Amino acid sequence: MRSKPSPLQYLQELQKKHPQAFRAQFILYSAIKTKGMLDELKELIPWLLSALIFIPFYILIKTSISNLGYELQAAHLASLTLMLLFMLYVPCILKQAKHSSHSFYQQQKHAPIKLTVLVVLQALNMLYLDSMFMLYLLLFFAISFGFVRFYKENLFREQTTSQEYYILQQIRRASFWSYKQTLLAKWRYRLLKKGSQQAKLQSLQMQYYLSLHLELYKYEHELCKKYKHTDIEKYLDSLM
Repeated sequence: MRSKPSPLQYLQELQKKHPQAFRAQFILYSAIKTKGMLDELKELIPWLLSALIFIPFYILIKTSISNLGYELQAAHLASLTLMLLFMLYVPCILKQAKHSSHSFYQQQKHAPIKLTVLVVLQALNMLYLDSMFMLYLLLFFAISFGFVRFYKENLFREQTTSQEYYILQQIRRASFWSYKQTLLAKWRYRLLKKGSQQAKLQSLQMQYYLSLHLELYKYEHELCKKYKHTDIEKYLDSLM
């Protein structure tokens, strides 16, 4: 009886069988993985990046709006623009997570609702309060919900290694790739004449990719349970 392959062996076999799954397949979340809630200086990297990206962008938008003649409301409108930008790309990231990582998707699936609340609060602030403190506070939370929490993933166990981080992310890439291949095969099947030989072959292809996606999706979840604390309570218990 063949023993169950290690995660590294499993990944190597997958790469040999489906090398195209790892070509130009980018996962737009969990660029940095951290242990626990506060993992030294790594926790500061997303905030530094967000400052380098969004502060100049905010100033550029504010200046452009001021030049259009809306100087009094330029700061509020610039803040709203950034929040709406987050609202545009966050669903794309969540779609990736939904079909490649059950645990990450469950953690972040309410991000669009949180951003919607922030947009409404900022609109009310602009119309009634005109508070700069409220503006920057809401913008801080928007960056947290719309960028920082997607850029990093925490609650990994203390013993988790860099190689295990890499394996997990590669499995996620392959899982999302197999999901896209399932959709492509499904649409090709719909365009073919029912009952034809090509349709039968395409149906088998679709079933294969669907089976592969389910296998990878489940395997990724098993790796998460092995490498991560499943929730904050279990993480806190591990510190006791």
